[in-house]
Amino acid sequence: MRKIFYAMKGIMFFSFLCLLFLAPISVTAQKKDSVNKLLQEVDSAYVFKDSIEKKLIELALEGPSIKSSQSQSKINEYQLRGQKNTWVNSFTLNANYNNQTYTQANQNGSVFFPGTTLGFTIPLGTIFSNGARVKAAKQQVAISNFTQEQLVRNIRAEVISKYRQYLSYGQLIAIQNQTVDDEETAYLQAKEQFRNSVIKIEDYNTAQKLYNIELTKKINLELERDLLKIEIERLIGRSLDEVIKEITAPK
Repeated sequence: MRKIFYAMKGIMFFSFLCLLFLAPISVTAQKKDSVNKLLQEVDSAYVFKDSIEKKLIELALEGPSIKSSQSQSKINEYQLRGQKNTWVNSFTLNANYNNQTYTQANQNGSVFFPGTTLGFTIPLGTIFSNGARVKAAKQQVAISNFTQEQLVRNIRAEVISKYRQYLSYGQLIAIQNQTVDDEETAYLQAKEQFRNSVIKIEDYNTAQKLYNIELTKKINLELERDLLKIEIERLIGRSLDEVIKEITAPK
């Protein structure tokens, strides 16, 4: 019975060491994700032109490029956590039961209890070299966070730039429409006057040319506006018309 008691005592001590050294190592609380913070405070340091502009940026910040950056950041954090625990892989425990009943410590660091021998080994080289790898992993996490922040800033600037250009093209098209209407009226008058032999062919051709020039400008402006619209929709992942309708709809 006495041997059984000592054996159980040794097993309990061995189990305690396992729990002490092999339990997951706590990691310092992670900093709040920079992208999520900017998503919540996207207007904290910026005055938006209108509520539509703010909504477009929020939608763009939910796009695949941001999600991909967040996933990469998580991977780096997991790698850092794993690197911090790497040294545990080199830690070894051993135990054996014998018929001796004495207590002693030898030069190898083994500890003897009545009837039980426990020992452990930790390579010092692994511990010291692991510190450098942990620091490198921390820098990877920092780089990932900086990359996310820069990506958010770039997306915000791109959305604002394209949306404001889109609005400007709308204003330019409105002005150009008036110019086209004026030139069309002048052209139709010249056409009628030429038919009645009031003006020469040169005057008629000049009126027609001026009308075509202004009409071409209008077509090009509309094309540029439509291309900007496509770019904005690529960034936000939705129809721009639908977003504008949602924001401007009476509540």
